[in-house]
Amino acid sequence: MLIRAPVIWLLILAFLVLFLIPPRFRLQVLGSFILLALIGFLFSQPGEEKIEEFRNLVPLEQVEFVDIELQRGPGVGEKLVGKILNHSPSYALTGIGIQLIIKDCIGSDDTSQEVCTVLEEAQVHLPLFAPPQEEGEFEKRLYLRELHIQGRKQWEYTVLYTETKQRGFWEKLPSFLQD
Repeated sequence: MLIRAPVIWLLILAFLVLFLIPPRFRLQVLGSFILLALIGFLFSQPGEEKIEEFRNLVPLEQVEFVDIELQRGPGVGEKLVGKILNHSPSYALTGIGIQLIIKDCIGSDDTSQEVCTVLEEAQVHLPLFAPPQEEGEFEKRLYLRELHIQGRKQWEYTVLYTETKQRGFWEKLPSFLQD
C-alpha cells in the first residue's frame, strides 16, 4: 500500500537526515525538528475568526433538504445520506452543521399517544458541495453508541449552521476535482 500523506514522508526524510548527521549533533538537530514541527502545527491550524467568517453566509431559509435518511450502514455505525438544494444566488455550500436526536418511541395501550425517550444526541458536521442555485449530496458515517430500541426508532434533526465559500472559488479548481 502506497503511503500518500506528505507528513509521513517528511518524517521519514527527517529521521534519515538525523542518522546521517554526526552523533554529537543529533540531539540539537532532533530538537530543531521538534521545534519546527510545533511551529508548523500552530501556524497550520485555522483560527476561529476564519471559520466564523464563512459560517451562516447562506441563511438557513435558503437551504432545503430534498431527501435525508438515516440508514443502517455495513458493519458498525449508521450513515446519514441526503440531498440539499442551495437557493443562495452567490454562495456555494461547503458544509452544514446539524444536531441529530434519536428517540425510542413506545405506544401507550390506553391512549393513541406515543411516549418517546431520547437515546442519543449528537452534533454532526456534514461536508458537502452545492454550488449556488444547485443541488448537492452528502454522506456521513456516524458512530453512535449502541442503541437498544424497545419500540420504534424515531429521529429528527435541526440545522445549526451553514458553511460557505464565495462564488467562483470552485471554477479555479482542476477539472478532475469538480466532477
